[in-house]
This record gives sequence, structure tokens and C-alpha cells, in this order.
Amino acid sequence: MTFARLIPSFVLTLVCTHALAGAPTIDAPLPKLSITERGELTMTGDEFGFIPWSSETGLGKVHVIQYFGANVKDKDVFKPLTDLLQTSFEPGAVNVTTILNLDAAIWGTTGFVMSELKKNKRLLPLAILVLDDNGSGVIEWELGKAGTGLMVLDDKGIVKYFSRQALSEAETASTVELVRANIKK
Repeated sequence: MTFARLIPSFVLTLVCTHALAGAPTIDAPLPKLSITERGELTMTGDEFGFIPWSSETGLGKVHVIQYFGANVKDKDVFKPLTDLLQTSFEPGAVNVTTILNLDAAIWGTTGFVMSELKKNKRLLPLAILVLDDNGSGVIEWELGKAGTGLMVLDDKGIVKYFSRQALSEAETASTVELVRANIKK
């Protein structure tokens, strides 16, 4: 096959792949996101490593995914919700995944980000912590200029809640109740 004949099929593949992505939509499956560079932080004893991560990880259980930049400005954007989830549910009752956009980190802070990530994994070994080196989640999930997103998924991966910004107290409380209602189903 000549190079000229490959171009149309490459463009078609690219368009079709992008068409499967998009902003999360309520009552629809979460658009797939795969992070293969770095990905999910794993811990075995005192050793850390990374494995590829996919948004399809965690099906079968209610799942809260928070995505934000790996910087001081964004680190607490969804903290009130994650703190309330910790006190409202038994460990392991709900999957909570934190995806850090390393592309948004200030130059030269990767070592600090890694140190904080490892510290948090030691404190919360059941937490799913993911590093997105290239900021692919911002693009694939259309998270906009702020590059933040919070999704609540039911046990089948259907989006039940989506926000691109910090939650008010009322939104935080109603999101916890939404998680509780979906766990009871």
C-alpha cells in the first residue's frame, strides 16, 4: 500500500477515535480515557511503580473520578468532597480515583509531585492515584481551560454527575447522597 493511500485511512481512524471521546454526559457511559505513560501509581511494600490506567478500571462499584492539574492552585479543588467521602463511607465502599495532569505542573516540580503522590498512597493505600503526563484527560474529556473535572459513575460506568469546577457545600452534600443512592442499588 502506498503512502498516499495510507493517509485517508489514518485520518479516518483519527476522526473515529476522537468521535468516541468527548465531554462526560449524564446517563451515558464515561468516554474512554487510557493513560499509558506513567498511569496508576502502585505500591508493593515500600516499592512504587506505575501501570497503565483506563477509565474502565473500577467497573462493578460506584466510582468518583477527580481530574485536576498537578499544581498548588488546583490541588484542593475537590478536597471538601473527597474528605466527606472518607468520613461517610467505609474504606473500599466506593472507588475514588484522582488523576493529576502533570502537564499542568510548574516546570521543575515533578519530583515534588511524585513525593506527594507517594505520601498519599502510603496514607490511603486503596486510593487510585494516576499521573497523566500529557494532559490527555483535558483534551479527551473536554475539561476546558481550567482542566478540572469531577465525575460520579454508577457501577456500570454510567455518568451520574459531572462538574468542571469546585462544588458548593450544597453540591458536595448532594453528591455524597448521590453516591450513597447508587451504592444501595
